[in-house]
Amino acid sequence: MESSQFRFGKNRNGYPNITALKDVKYTVTEPGKGKFERYLKEGETRPDYIFFDPDFRHPGEWKFETDAEVCTVTMTAEANKGDRHWADLRVALTEAEEQRRRQVSARDPELVLERMPLQNAEKLAREEVASLSRKIQAAAQEMPGLYDQSSKARKIFEEKDALRRAAEEEARRRQVEALEAAEVLKAIELDRKAAESKHQELQAALVTARNRLADATAQATRVRGELGVSLEFLACDFVPALEREFPGVDVQAKTFLELAEMLWGPPGPGFAHRTDFLGHASAIDPNDEVAGVSLASAIGMKHPRRVGSANLFVSWTWQYTVRGLVQALVDYGRRKELCPETTFLWVCFFTNNQRVWRPRAQNGVEVFAANVQRIGRVVCVLDTFDKALYFQRLWTLYEMFVACIVLRLKVDLAIMEDGRAELLVATLVEVARCIKAVNIANASATYQSDAIAIWKEIKSVHGGADLMGAQITKLLNQLVFELLTDLQANC
Repeated sequence: MESSQFRFGKNRNGYPNITALKDVKYTVTEPGKGKFERYLKEGETRPDYIFFDPDFRHPGEWKFETDAEVCTVTMTAEANKGDRHWADLRVALTEAEEQRRRQVSARDPELVLERMPLQNAEKLAREEVASLSRKIQAAAQEMPGLYDQSSKARKIFEEKDALRRAAEEEARRRQVEALEAAEVLKAIELDRKAAESKHQELQAALVTARNRLADATAQATRVRGELGVSLEFLACDFVPALEREFPGVDVQAKTFLELAEMLWGPPGPGFAHRTDFLGHASAIDPNDEVAGVSLASAIGMKHPRRVGSANLFVSWTWQYTVRGLVQALVDYGRRKELCPETTFLWVCFFTNNQRVWRPRAQNGVEVFAANVQRIGRVVCVLDTFDKALYFQRLWTLYEMFVACIVLRLKVDLAIMEDGRAELLVATLVEVARCIKAVNIANASATYQSDAIAIWKEIKSVHGGADLMGAQITKLLNQLVFELLTDLQANC
């Protein structure tokens, strides 16, 4: 019999003894004699040949207490014989040990696996170890002089114990794989049932969507261009340029919605350039020979190396502050080791000519799909993970879904500084709760025309809100876990 710290057996004189499975300080309570404090090193046995107080002779209930557990065991004596035996071992964790394990489990749910039932391989190994232990004890009683055989048995025991530990680790790994596979199969089955009735319709709609993408690609090249601003410009030049244009204003605290009104007035047909920021209002657009170009085009006229063909599409919302967006993208570039001079960001605020777009004269859904497919890589910028603005906007959820699920592009998450700090201390249960709360049916858009166009695509091409919402939840679980892993590695 054994617990996590003691093995209960017999010594060479046939009297009960205990062997320490690790270095342990304990208190033993002997029937009728009281408590005694003792200390054993790992592998040490008490008593061996010499009897001392306690001498393990007195029948009755014995108690061995350590910081981690309390072992209660009964010593029995056969009538008319001097034989003594250990029986009825009961092990209970101390309150301190139970609290420690709860705290460890809360910090790392994977450690819960340590309490899972052992697999067949581990059970077989334990049974074989127990059998070898009995043989060693019998050999010690019958042939006390054969120390060499005892040494060999110990070596075999250690080898088998190593095999047991390896089997236990393999069992844990396979159990984790089995749990993950079960979750994947469950999700696949739900998706299959939801999509089965619409399969043929979605196939035809997908062909139509691809044809529209091909047509829209040419239109996007003419209407919006392919320019992106460099990460270096965003990190080093953008805020200083705003501070020169609007002296005395805390421009970093402004949202892009507020900044847009400072530059172009309210959205709609009453568009007007309120300032010639970076020269964009006075420059002539070659597409229609009218004054007013995109900010990216204006930057390229003054600083050609600060713009280039966009190679990273940024999914975000204009409700973000200047400080929040810039910090999140700079941190993302650092974590992914992107070259600031050659990473060109497709950000609608800079790339789109707002003289054309703010009156809502363009089909944003078709042009977005064409651009993100051409660029081939997307970063979704979160403000936080709990009730994030990103999860409440119809455009951003649609952009993430199309990029990752429909076009199967590389999609990463970036997160602002405050959100990053919250995510690093959040539990997995809290993160899962926040993701589960995301509901595309409750998402909103600034322009009613955008909402109508996006919902038309969701219903006619992507299977409706329920199917799309389930896929977004599954996608967010994957992306947020990847983001958390990346943040922990870069702490």
